[in-house]
Amino acid sequence: MPITIAEMPSKDFSFIQDPAAYHVLPTTNVPPPFLNAPNVPSVSSPLSSLLQSGHYRLAAIAAARNLVTAASPSDHDTLFHLLHVRLACLCLISEHALAAQESKVLGDLTSDFYLHPLTQAHLVPWDLRLLVVRLAALGYGDWRKGIMGYYELARECRENISSPTTSASDKELWRTRLRDTGVRVANVLVEMGELEGAGRHLGTLSTTPSPSGTPEARQVLIMEALVWLRVGDVKAARRCLSSASAISSDELIDGTLTALLHMANAESTHAVAAFEALHTQFPSDAMVTQNLAVSLLYTGHISEARKLLVELGNESPPFHSMVFNLSTIYELCTERNRDRKLELADKFAKRKGDGTVGWEMSNADFKL
Repeated sequence: MPITIAEMPSKDFSFIQDPAAYHVLPTTNVPPPFLNAPNVPSVSSPLSSLLQSGHYRLAAIAAARNLVTAASPSDHDTLFHLLHVRLACLCLISEHALAAQESKVLGDLTSDFYLHPLTQAHLVPWDLRLLVVRLAALGYGDWRKGIMGYYELARECRENISSPTTSASDKELWRTRLRDTGVRVANVLVEMGELEGAGRHLGTLSTTPSPSGTPEARQVLIMEALVWLRVGDVKAARRCLSSASAISSDELIDGTLTALLHMANAESTHAVAAFEALHTQFPSDAMVTQNLAVSLLYTGHISEARKLLVELGNESPPFHSMVFNLSTIYELCTERNRDRKLELADKFAKRKGDGTVGWEMSNADFKL
């Protein structure tokens, strides 16, 4: 008589619950106002509410506690979910080294141990596997390991796409995963400093596996344009933008890239004019406001740039690059810039997290 799935013996994942695998989070890189803020929720709050309010440090602590004490060793769905939350939150508070070290608790994810004994489906969620590949590269200091990991996942995608037993809807899911994996390879190349390689790699993705002229192809072309901008190849970036605009147009994105092309060409005055036009058209867009402030700074209009960034900090949830740029302007404007930075940190620490951005910020954000 065949064994049913319900009769299959459960696997023991208690090794994921080893308390020694999880570390006490350091606080030396956190400005004091964030450590003593009045609106910080309790770490015993529901994990979902901590995530929704952007308190990722507390969510990481809560996830580890639940991993070790609350979950059943055989409940792999819950264990993998909590581990994913833990690792992702560590990355969101810039503790990538700790996340890389803790991800090793899973061992070799290509092992047969992680396959369902009947269906051969992988038990670890796809998104967690993607994260672990990147963290493995970080943990071993070998970016090539990350590229190899992504190519292994891409091979799995292709096998499922070509399998006659895969349904049409599942094949589309695996095609989406394959495209995403290709983009992640480009991201690793960028982090390695291999920008030209990343640009060439993205160039192969704009036509495959999606046909030319699709929204996915446009998205990849925009990514490729940004990479070529970082390289300094304005001609290649302009070509990518032209190809993307031929597929479909987006006034905000295309206009921003056009302004960035002016900046890359050292045409700062034209960049200011382009960003001012965008700011008039999209007054509530934080990205446009910040880029306008930076272009004004490059043209020597420090007071105007400072005013824009201060207003942005008052009206929009603070994000890392905005805080960094405002801190830079404080350094240019006053010798008491450290006091101004701490005042800024105190201001942002008093706000109530709404989940649109992470609540906590680091010393590096404020250039402390």
